[in-house]
Amino acid sequence: PTRFTFDPKTDREPVWSPDGNTLHFHSNRKAANYDLYRKASNGTGTEELLLGDSMNKTPNSVSPDGKLLLYTRTGEKTGNDLWVLPLSAVGKSEPRVFLQTPFSESRGQFSPDGQWVAYQSNESGQAQVYAAPFPGPGGKRQVSSSGGVSPRWGRDGKEIFYVTPDGQLMAAEVAARNGTLEIGAVRKLFDGIVTGRGMNYDVSADGQKFLVVD
Repeated sequence: PTRFTFDPKTDREPVWSPDGNTLHFHSNRKAANYDLYRKASNGTGTEELLLGDSMNKTPNSVSPDGKLLLYTRTGEKTGNDLWVLPLSAVGKSEPRVFLQTPFSESRGQFSPDGQWVAYQSNESGQAQVYAAPFPGPGGKRQVSSSGGVSPRWGRDGKEIFYVTPDGQLMAAEVAARNGTLEIGAVRKLFDGIVTGRGMNYDVSADGQKFLVVD
């Protein structure tokens, strides 16, 4: 392992760029709240502040073309919302809302083709995983049925993985047809995922292996 950041404050929630050349993360180094930063993944150069304001912001996913950062913003009245920050014109383009409701949406993940976003929401009274077209508009689809958090797409776009409240890793078959997302069979892969600690697993590029924080 190689240490990547050296500021005495907290740096967390790293998110890769699609080409692997950049890591995006959040830090409270300049304020009590968490702002968005990026740095070259080879460790050269310094951290660049992407977005700093009075809200807590957590990076979630970078679009397949590397131009947009999807992040969770904690609002003063609305709870967690999903926002998008253009990366090709940092400091010149304003972030925009992707999903803002009276409920709490977070952990957004771009699909491999960039046409959908999987996320978790508590709008049903329990955390569930949904998928909505990007950039919208369009109707969302519920992916989980008995609770779900921390969605991840399979790299071929044919599965959405998520974690149940009791720590089971599930795989839901998905297929985009005629502008809608069809949800197919859902199967359990394995137990033992610790919930409540953020995004603590990922899937390999071939979809055959998982890296899990124990």
